[in-house]
Amino acid sequence: MDILIDTIKDTYLILPILFIMYLCLEYFEHKNINQHFDKYLIRYGPIFGALLGIIPQCGFGVLASLLFIEKRITLGTLISVFIATSDEAIPILLTSPELYSSLLEIIIFKFILAILIGYLVDVFIKENHLTSQKDTHDHCHNHSLFIEAFLRTIKIYAFIFVVNFILSAAIEMIGTDQLSYILLDNSLLQPVVSAIFGFIPNCAASVILTQLYMNQALSFASLLAGLITNAGLGILVLLQNKVNTATILKICFILLMSALFVSLPLQWLHLH
Repeated sequence: MDILIDTIKDTYLILPILFIMYLCLEYFEHKNINQHFDKYLIRYGPIFGALLGIIPQCGFGVLASLLFIEKRITLGTLISVFIATSDEAIPILLTSPELYSSLLEIIIFKFILAILIGYLVDVFIKENHLTSQKDTHDHCHNHSLFIEAFLRTIKIYAFIFVVNFILSAAIEMIGTDQLSYILLDNSLLQPVVSAIFGFIPNCAASVILTQLYMNQALSFASLLAGLITNAGLGILVLLQNKVNTATILKICFILLMSALFVSLPLQWLHLH
């Protein structure tokens, strides 16, 4: 019962975000307006993505994934949101004034890295996922904008809720002590394991990483690594919508390399 309540608390704020996004998309598809925004998304996308990502709400990873699927943002912008997002880590760290410096460092590290990697991806990978007027989806709108948006919202939210509940139950069964052991306390390889752990598509992952850091079972470098790869429910949405497997693997590889690029030197300095 507690897991069910926690899952509702973790996901209910996604509902209004999804509905507003789908409402806007339905309006754009009805009015056929896309190109007006494309040039701004290409030029400033990673900056917007990084700013959106630092807002402590796991729904923005979902929002970015859906916009990518709808061909409204580039791959670099999507990855900038994923890198910048910290889910529940920021609210938890805010409860401990002695950790405010760590919180500020996490936000700055992730914000700068998100913009840098986002632009590098768009420059070198050349995977422009933006749509144009001529290839805009040709939806058959038999219902009102609100009904279309509502149906799309409920469909994606139901999937997110069920998977989130299952993953939360699994994490609860494993337990924090066992996870601390798995994450190789005080090891040079801890950031690697933490980064891999961060890929768990569940808001609870960021909560566990932050709690372990507060209990001194996880280094700052390892917390940073886990939060860089932790895209919340974003990757889950990509999987649910059957995005090309090669694209998803590419995203995961970029997130992992970004996390290790920053965290391994920090971990080495911490141990020496």
